[in-house]
Amino acid sequence: MERIHRTLLHSKDLVVSYMNVLQNINSSTKQIIKGILLEIREDNPDLYLEKVNLILEKL
Repeated sequence: MERIHRTLLHSKDLVVSYMNVLQNINSSTKQIIKGILLEIREDNPDLYLEKVNLILEKL
């Protein structure tokens, strides 16, 4: 699951679409995704900090 999210984070177009999808999912799923994104951000902040923060702001 984490690999899919990392792949999404590499594309600006996909990040925007992904944020739109995340707005329409239930809160328990949002929490799972939030945890995955936080882990990705912690593992490699230089690469993912900005995009993960952008997504988390929309959650």
